Amino acid sequence: MTKHELTFSRIKELLKTHFPNLISEFENGTHLTLNSENEEESPIWIELDEGGMLTVGIGVAHKHFYPNIDNLNEGFNEFLHFLTCKKKRTDFYKGKSQFKSIYYYELKNGTYKNYGTVSNLNLSFWKKITENTITQNGFIEHKKIESEIESIKSTMHNNV
Repeated sequence: MTKHELTFSRIKELLKTHFPNLISEFENGTHLTLNSENEEESPIWIELDEGGMLTVGIGVAHKHFYPNIDNLNEGFNEFLHFLTCKKKRTDFYKGKSQFKSIYYYELKNGTYKNYGTVSNLNLSFWKKITENTITQNGFIEHKKIESEIESIKSTMHNNV
């Protein structure tokens, strides 16, 4: 087992321990989604495929981390941060049709960083654009899982 597979496994254990009713597993357990109790809020998710590519996402927005190019630990750190930070999503509508969403997450200094934009083509150019922002708290307080996060980070940085 590679250190990245071990790190993913440790994250899966953390999620199953603290969120047994909110976690969904797909692709034989290599894709994990943590759903919010509020259906309007965005889930966070993480996937480690057979080739070692890590994908981390909020809602539909996601980033890929390639094992030979990127530092997968950055992706693991993002996911662990998403567990405890505030997130927000701004949805844009033309009429009643949603055509764009922008996902943000809160940094430690209290500012928000854009994580990604998802949109589709809406040709209703004559309709007024309206927007709706949904803010959600972290899934758990950092203090409650701080020791587990540090243990996972230790696994990430140690050679197996």
